[in-house]
Amino acid sequence: MAIHTFNYTYTLDSITTMPLSMTNNTQIVKNVCISVTAVDQADNTKTKTEKMYASLSGIWSYATDGLPSDFIQVDDLTNEKAIEWWQATTTTDDLNGYFTWQVYGVAEMDD
Repeated sequence: MAIHTFNYTYTLDSITTMPLSMTNNTQIVKNVCISVTAVDQADNTKTKTEKMYASLSGIWSYATDGLPSDFIQVDDLTNEKAIEWWQATTTTDDLNGYFTWQVYGVAEMDD
């Protein structure tokens, strides 16, 4: 068998924040939780939705290096931007492998 390809939809579930420092309470997004729905392209009756989490990289330097010029305040953060950040942490190939395993089982992944 082989790894399947899926169409994906993403929904923001939550974010986790932390203060910039002990003296600056500006909130920094450190984790993003997304509900990922996978629909098999070959058989749209095969679907699965899972919550997936990602830690964002590069944020730990903000306290010493300062906020980047394109910094987004938490109150101004859109769902689309948070989903974009999450998508930057994974690949479609990885998702296809994971959801093939979840929907069809490990035997489907053996070639």
